Amino acid sequence: MEPEAREEIFERARELSSRPAGWQQADALWLRVIEAYRQAVAGGRVDRHDQRQLARALWRHSMVLAAMGRHDRAKDSGHEAIVLFAEIHQAVKAEHPDPTQPRRDEALGELITAFVDSGESAFVAGSPVARLQLLEKAIEIGLYSAGPPPGAGPRTRAAMATAYHNYANALLHRHQEQGAASDVQEAVLAGSRATELRLKALDPHQPITIWELANTYSIYAPALLMVGDVERARLVVEQGSQLADLLGVTGMEIRHKLRATADLLRSASEPDRGGRRWPWQRR
Repeated sequence: MEPEAREEIFERARELSSRPAGWQQADALWLRVIEAYRQAVAGGRVDRHDQRQLARALWRHSMVLAAMGRHDRAKDSGHEAIVLFAEIHQAVKAEHPDPTQPRRDEALGELITAFVDSGESAFVAGSPVARLQLLEKAIEIGLYSAGPPPGAGPRTRAAMATAYHNYANALLHRHQEQGAASDVQEAVLAGSRATELRLKALDPHQPITIWELANTYSIYAPALLMVGDVERARLVVEQGSQLADLLGVTGMEIRHKLRATADLLRSASEPDRGGRRWPWQRR
């Protein structure tokens, strides 16, 4: 298949993947895309672009498969994507030691994102332990490769922000299931780091950055409340609500989450008459 044809079916599969009605077609088309790029990188000198497109196709296909509930296939595709993204990052690292160099930043950001997305797919498949392990690996790779995230390149910062956000969410879920206080403390720290990175990326002209920050606030606020930092939780709820209001309909789910935390904050300010248990306290 000619390079132009490969690019064309890749974009068609990506477009079909963006809506549930297209998932069945996307599944079949991604298989064609993957096979086309496998042939392109087989033997001889490997073209870095084709190798990256193969990794991206495997990653995007795994997301579609996970959304369709085909978890075994999603896991296999996601794992292969991670292996390829890791190979690409190592090759680019040899050429560009500086992690903020654009090509290196892109390669590292995609590797971290692949781990993060595989973690969420594992959770949907009923494996919360695997989710945490993959998120921890994503954070470890980012810190080892680029150092403190605020000093990393923009693609790496964005990927690390999502990794910290998802990690905070995963820790709160484990706390609800097992009741370990240390999970809440870790979730607060992860939420703080995600907030720092998303504040740095905030751009009023890019609604996605507003949504991402507001969404992190909806995780960070309840974590703060759980550790008793009521004043900071209240401030985060207020800031998150202001951002969610800017989003209109797309901020509705975030507003609901923040409103639930606001209700708990109001309850926390009332006199305790004994016997009260908060929703996160195990019976």
